[in-house]
Amino acid sequence: MNGNINDDEGGAIANVGQTNQHTKYAEEEPLSTAVVMALADAAGVEPSEIGTPLYDTIDPDALDNLFSDKLDGSPRVGGQVVFTIRDYEVTVYSYGEIVVRDLN
Repeated sequence: MNGNINDDEGGAIANVGQTNQHTKYAEEEPLSTAVVMALADAAGVEPSEIGTPLYDTIDPDALDNLFSDKLDGSPRVGGQVVFTIRDYEVTVYSYGEIVVRDLN
C-alpha cells in the first residue's frame, strides 16, 4: 500500500507516488468527502478549486453507501469502484484506500 497508514487521530496520511496519490480514509468520514480531499491533494488545490463537482461524475450518496455494512450489520468485503473525473482516474477500494492517478 505504498506506506500509507491512518494516523493516531484516525485522519488520513497521504503519500504521493510517481503519478499516483494514495489516501487511506477514516470510516467516520463520508467516502465522497474523502474522494474530494484526495482529488484536491493530487491536483495541489483546495477542494473548492477542483472545478468539476463530484456529482457530475458519480452519485456521492451511492458512493458513500457502496461499502457500508449490509442490512444484517455484517461488513462488505472485497470490491472496488473506478471512475474518471477531470484528468484523474480514481479507484476506491473496500478496505479503505483511495488511489488517484493523473492521466496526463
